Amino acid sequence: MFLSRRRLVLIGTVIVIVGVIVLLPLILTITLPDLEAVSIIIKNVELKDISDDNNTATLNVVFNIKNPTSQALTTSKIDYELIADGKSLGEYSKSFIDIPVNGRPQLLSNTDTNISSIIETPISDQAFRMNLVQNNQTMQNIDWSVNGNAIIESGFSSAPKTFNATW
Repeated sequence: MFLSRRRLVLIGTVIVIVGVIVLLPLILTITLPDLEAVSIIIKNVELKDISDDNNTATLNVVFNIKNPTSQALTTSKIDYELIADGKSLGEYSKSFIDIPVNGRPQLLSNTDTNISSIIETPISDQAFRMNLVQNNQTMQNIDWSVNGNAIIESGFSSAPKTFNATW
């Protein structure tokens, strides 16, 4: 008989070994690395436009996400509150939930990634409006801060990452 007991055991053993070799990288990406090592900061805040009609400003908030871990990560959503000179400008969200995982921003191992979020915020304070206009593109005379939460993902796992950043 061609399939003797010995050959069946040998074939089964080979299948198990090949299965472990093929599935090992998948098993390693099921768990997330230590998210405390991942840092999210404000890299830049740019004034795109100020509308006189409805007292709004269009801002480009650029986040820099540093991934010092040995595992590639991605993000599906960043929720944040933007604060300028101690006054809240509102809560905003940058979402990639409707984008497939391979199209989301990649937070590659040991690299920095920039993510831009263009927002339109109401400007009711005339002094702050003048400050925006006078600073024009530099925006560094304004104390910017962000309190937020980002969903960080890897493989089959996701976890929230809370962050506070100033610029």
